[in-house]
Amino acid sequence: MSFKFPSFNLQSLQESLPTVDQVKESFSKTVDQFRESIQPFATKTTQLISTQLQQVQHLANLNVNSNIEVSELPAEYLQLETNCDLLLKLYTDLIQYSNETFNNISYDYPPGNYTITKIKDANVGGVLATKFNQLKNVSSPQELENILLGKEAGDADSAEKDVAIQTTSVLLPKTLYGALSVLAEKHSQELKTSAAPLSLALLQVSSSYLEIANARLVQDEKILAEVNDKLVAILNEQFIKVNELRKKVYSTRSEFDLIRSKVDETDQENEELISKEDELVSATEVAVVEMKRLLKPSKNISLLKVFVDAQKEYFEVGAKKLAALSASLDKIEVTEEEDDY
Repeated sequence: MSFKFPSFNLQSLQESLPTVDQVKESFSKTVDQFRESIQPFATKTTQLISTQLQQVQHLANLNVNSNIEVSELPAEYLQLETNCDLLLKLYTDLIQYSNETFNNISYDYPPGNYTITKIKDANVGGVLATKFNQLKNVSSPQELENILLGKEAGDADSAEKDVAIQTTSVLLPKTLYGALSVLAEKHSQELKTSAAPLSLALLQVSSSYLEIANARLVQDEKILAEVNDKLVAILNEQFIKVNELRKKVYSTRSEFDLIRSKVDETDQENEELISKEDELVSATEVAVVEMKRLLKPSKNISLLKVFVDAQKEYFEVGAKKLAALSASLDKIEVTEEEDDY
């Protein structure tokens, strides 16, 4: 029986693939940098902003329960405050969920396979095979009992100890396509002498799936570097600045209302009152400008576009690689006798 398929060299194809260290080093550097420079700032900034908002609320309610008449703030200003608070919630949610997902290499690894993977990694099949081979050669009831209860000394005990410390070394982080690439490459090696066309097909699958796995890591890196860090930067800069300005508005309003309560209604030209009123108007105007800048739609939509584009590019790479893989598999020729089976 003969086969017709393109000549190939398993070793050379394997060597052309990115190495494990290259993949891990590229991704781990980005993740480490993100953890060191982004997460602490995100946590501290969220806590700081939360504290500031509590202070703002306290200042806003300072004169509510007193007999002092509280000045009304412009409706535009109050609406901008509400919108800033909603945007803050959006930012913190995006940072949290993006970090929990794209900062976790194995987020797309099938959860349902976790138990099976742990069993494979522990080489339970090897343990059972060893037990079975030992049971075939038992010569006494005592020997049978020792094997079943794991009491057998000597070579069998040593073999089990060896099995206990063996784990399946992964060639890639445990992503979906990374795991499939490893699986296909493993069986390609096993079948290269007995089923060469299938071995070639599996090797092509492994190579394409490895590229898709790498594309997913690129997507994750882009989201972490170009979305999350920018969101945190905005929190650290603009949100804190806006909250400080809001605190200034409510603090000034409280001072103005307190002075006004002490000034006789006929003394409309009180210099201290006029000065504090001007200060309140100025603080409100400055806060309005900064809140509008923070709420600028184009900036926020641009960040969402980066987030979406990173995912789009990953899926486009996947679709392109799978289409090319499918066409490549069609070109692997086998004899007609094989097709009859």
